[in-house]
Amino acid sequence: MTGTSSAGDTPGVPTSSDSSGESASGTRTGTDSATSSPVPTTGAMEATSGTTGPSPDTSDSAETSATTTGGAEASASSTSTGAADTGTSTGTSTDGSDVDSSGGSSSDGTTGSVAFCDGEGGILLPGDDKTCTGDLGEKIFTFALCSCTDVSVLGTFVTDSFNSNDDNMQVLDGGSVGVNGDYMTVAVADVGGALWVDGSMNTTAIHGVAKDLQCGGNVTATLVSHIEDNAFVEGNIGGLLPLTTIDGDLHIPQGKTIKANVNGQIIKEAVNVQTPCDCSDPLDISAIVQGFKQDNDNDANNIDPTALQDLGLIKNIELPCGRFYFTEITSLLSLHIKATGRTVIAVEGDLTDVGIFNLEIAPDAEVDLFVAGDIEFANLAALGDPDRPAALRIYVGGDVTFVSGFQLGGNLYAPNTIFNAAGLSDVWGALFVGGVQLVDLFSIHYDAAILELDGCEEPGGECGDCHDCLNPTPTCQDGECVPCVTDADCCPPFLCNSGQCFPAPG
Repeated sequence: MTGTSSAGDTPGVPTSSDSSGESASGTRTGTDSATSSPVPTTGAMEATSGTTGPSPDTSDSAETSATTTGGAEASASSTSTGAADTGTSTGTSTDGSDVDSSGGSSSDGTTGSVAFCDGEGGILLPGDDKTCTGDLGEKIFTFALCSCTDVSVLGTFVTDSFNSNDDNMQVLDGGSVGVNGDYMTVAVADVGGALWVDGSMNTTAIHGVAKDLQCGGNVTATLVSHIEDNAFVEGNIGGLLPLTTIDGDLHIPQGKTIKANVNGQIIKEAVNVQTPCDCSDPLDISAIVQGFKQDNDNDANNIDPTALQDLGLIKNIELPCGRFYFTEITSLLSLHIKATGRTVIAVEGDLTDVGIFNLEIAPDAEVDLFVAGDIEFANLAALGDPDRPAALRIYVGGDVTFVSGFQLGGNLYAPNTIFNAAGLSDVWGALFVGGVQLVDLFSIHYDAAILELDGCEEPGGECGDCHDCLNPTPTCQDGECVPCVTDADCCPPFLCNSGQCFPAPG
């Protein structure tokens, strides 16, 4: 079971060689099976069929009814001081000095020449002297889909992976799925990585798993089910016929029913499936937002915390490198936010858009968006870059609602919401949610580059479990982060190799 990594692999970086194998329906094509609805707004990205997603249109030619004065944009109905004009990468600080797009100020402003705006180091979380936003993203987004409760899939469901840091972004076996409850599919499903289910697993259509299956309950297949690696099952493997094929070994306790074709060995032993998703200690997003409320770069960049509140007209705003706090983000027509550097956006209330919403990530930029309240998009929404999903991390304390067409090129952490998707949908990145109900064709393309983010944490240190640790000391033993010894030392879905934890090769 132990994975291998090629010479020269960076600690924490998954192996990214191309791989192909048989799927539930016979062939793993590695191609995208769905397209999301285009978002008709300037600068919005259109998702088309393909592996790594389309190249976004980052030109910003949207017209607004606002005028600009001294680098600040004012709407016709209200003055929004501090909103940088989208047409330029510079703003004006409160003392009149120019603020460049790196977030540095020519005067001694709040931002100054901080390391993260120079492309070095990371952005520390408030009140934490060792954990940066990069460490947070690397710890949380280890699965393409992680659900704190049940997963119910009524339409075709596909996961795969790629690495946006690779010049030749090929489809890889990857895109694991973790479920803390029960897992049920009605239509064709093809999981490109491992499948970890804490409860039972029930498939009533063709189903494929490219890596290991870990199941803490019974496995029931009504139609053909194919597991291309090993299976670890605590319960029975049932069905009307032996419709489940396991290419590797089956690990199962004594006395359990086995209606499966096992090409490897049947190893009868005690099986203990780890709970895949770390939902018992959710991230305190409200506290993080309050921290950025007290310590931010708004003043140095002339950004009014209420600049995006109760917007009645079209609004474009450009945010440079820095940490920015907003009371809420509410828009009726169209809101386009463009981040040009290493940017944190912290929202104390809700993020609500009735019209068209676009969060654009400029080349080489990255964004951590923290929303203490709810996110609701009533119309069309495009968030992030499908070519660089690892560059956008979204953390939500409340519910997340996509009512109409949406495109997500990023990673979403919303442990208190049930994620619903109706219509043809693609997610480029990862989902960590409270539960999942999918109706139509749905695909998740996991970006393994999320595991390569720049962080601040030193090796070792205190821990409660493996979720508190990162390579090169990814295992929590006796309250301290240490190197792993066996696969069981690693957080799901990783495997131990030379003391560090990596995704399964491929």
